[in-house]
Amino acid sequence: MSLRILGVAFALMLAFVSLGSAPADASHLRRSAYANTTSALRVRTGPGTNYRIMTTLPYGARVYVKSGPRNGHWYGVTYNGRSGYVHGGYLTQSGGSNGGSRTTYSSGKGAAIAATAKRYVGYRYSMYGNTPSEGFNCVGFSQWVLRQNGISVPMSLRGQYSLGSYVSRGNLQPGDIVFFQNTWWRGLSHAGVYVGNGWMVDASTPRTGVVWSNIYNSYFNNKWYGGRRIR
Repeated sequence: MSLRILGVAFALMLAFVSLGSAPADASHLRRSAYANTTSALRVRTGPGTNYRIMTTLPYGARVYVKSGPRNGHWYGVTYNGRSGYVHGGYLTQSGGSNGGSRTTYSSGKGAAIAATAKRYVGYRYSMYGNTPSEGFNCVGFSQWVLRQNGISVPMSLRGQYSLGSYVSRGNLQPGDIVFFQNTWWRGLSHAGVYVGNGWMVDASTPRTGVVWSNIYNSYFNNKWYGGRRIR
């Protein structure tokens, strides 16, 4: 009997909503607002694990919370024009400038650059890519976003970092390009487009593609290299 119980428990664990760690309490979620995923997250056709899986969102995906909670902690969300249900324990809307709201207010060229970057969340990663059709690597993504705003930059980290003016982390504005070190390799090795309130959009990894990332999270916080205002 004990083996059968263990087997049922294991099956339930495999069927659970998320690919990541245990869910947090979802009571903090607000409807009619945006939230971001804290791990890879399965979207289902209904509010429960017995419903069909529609797709899997990457870590850092931004979703619009439409309804909920239902059946405990299930929320109706929209992502890239598609609607479904996710377990709210894998979403966060926490406040604060170092990892909270992704709503930011700015104007001019910087705001246009940030808005362009946001449109490509969910696009795939490509090791040598710099267009939506082929996918993006990190520096190809920043090159593409700037190009859509009339700014021509090279597809190299050093080349982009040599342009514009230096910006410290405490003085970043939406549309700045942010650079990190000791990620893929030692030294300058990653870039993203800053969009405000501690968040950037970057072509992160082959697994995640283009995502929202917080520059103060446990991974990027100690890898800061510098910011550049290229506009």
